[in-house]
Amino acid sequence: MTFEDCVGPGRGSMQALAWLARVGASPLEPLQLVMGCSERVAYDHVRRLHGAALVEKVAMRRGDGSLIAVTRKGALEAGYPAGYALRSVAPTTWAHTSACAWTGAWLALRGRAWWSERELLHDDAWRYALRYKDRRGNVQVSHRPDLGVQITAGAVAIEVELQPKLRARLEGILRMYAELCDGSDAPLAGVIYVTAREEIAALVDAAAHDADLGAPALSFRSLDTVKQQTRAAALERRDAPAMEAIG
Repeated sequence: MTFEDCVGPGRGSMQALAWLARVGASPLEPLQLVMGCSERVAYDHVRRLHGAALVEKVAMRRGDGSLIAVTRKGALEAGYPAGYALRSVAPTTWAHTSACAWTGAWLALRGRAWWSERELLHDDAWRYALRYKDRRGNVQVSHRPDLGVQITAGAVAIEVELQPKLRARLEGILRMYAELCDGSDAPLAGVIYVTAREEIAALVDAAAHDADLGAPALSFRSLDTVKQQTRAAALERRDAPAMEAIG
């Protein structure tokens, strides 16, 4: 065992843990960008947190790296409920979990006040009544967005949509948002759909038309755009002190 292996999490590692506790789990790159550090330094933070049992690493498919997931101990250490830790990180959730982490980093690095998926799950103000009809008959369930962000006009829901939903359910969700965004005292100012493929965005857009939900209440971002803008914002933050020094 080397000296470095004996060193526990420091202030920087605990800052990384605080962000991980908010999102539940994240690939290394979004965490690195939020921290404003190099890949090597980010990996060192993760190694220390893992050694203290504050996070666990979940290997994804070859070439996709690992998800760094906060443990129950880690959530408590960061000052959040133990329930912020994900119950499981199954292969079927890897892509969605990663996309939500990227979206959280996108919002954080652009200076937005935002809510993560874990925070929305613990806040009943973001639980909405969803009603639609399918082959089973009338369905009434609750629905929460994946993330939320505060803009000047008010709160905006964010849906990370990577796979097609059944048309009836999707249209029901969009009709729900149409109602939530309607009126001067509406609880929401809009909804943003983050999609990984153009055909998914097209399906949402078609269902939104039938649900009477359109711009400006409804807008779209591609996951690739989210990633590009997150990297650009991190680079801008990194270069800002140097530009101030030159000035």
